Amino acid sequence: MTTKRVVAEVFSAVSKKYDLFLKLITFGGIDSWQRDLLQMLSQEGNRLDVGTGTGEVLLKSQNRGLRVGMDLSLEMLRIARGKCKACRFLVGDAENIPFKEGVFGSITLSLVYRHLLNRKAFLKEAKRVLKGGGELGLLDINRFFLTPLLIFLMKYPLKPFGLMLFGKEKWDFFIHSLENSLSLEEVQKELSEEGFKVVEVQKRLFGLVYLLCCRKD
Repeated sequence: MTTKRVVAEVFSAVSKKYDLFLKLITFGGIDSWQRDLLQMLSQEGNRLDVGTGTGEVLLKSQNRGLRVGMDLSLEMLRIARGKCKACRFLVGDAENIPFKEGVFGSITLSLVYRHLLNRKAFLKEAKRVLKGGGELGLLDINRFFLTPLLIFLMKYPLKPFGLMLFGKEKWDFFIHSLENSLSLEEVQKELSEEGFKVVEVQKRLFGLVYLLCCRKD
């Protein structure tokens, strides 16, 4: 059973290799996708990056305000702190965001949303800490007819690379996360149910990846 502790342990264990892994598994697209997601958001106000990992999204951010990253993995945050001295990082839980109401202009999640164990609780927290009209930006895997192809690649052609890089248990974790990914339609439905209005959607890698910007109603 996947728990927050398991998620923290997996990402801490792979922290030093994670940036390389993302570049390889996204065929080099992750940097441009993150920049494109940020361009969809207003650059005003404080920004919170949930599941910030090694801090790449905040490093690329040009918003006028505080840049704050939150993650379950302390090892990931140690790398992030080394990259972005002007950013603030803390160990934190997406379902219990440790900030007051209305303090952020935007919240970002890059390849994180599908990992959340209670997305409804997160969305309620995101809505609470966003100011009126605040934005939520998501970058993640879209479950549709090409998703099984990526899963197949990870289970077979890419498996030796994955085992060498992470080991069987952790590689299986990433495969299972793809198997549990949501369709874009499911994501939009969840956002709408929690009071977010989707304002822009873009797709990358033949539709396998989505970039989405929504606003707090």
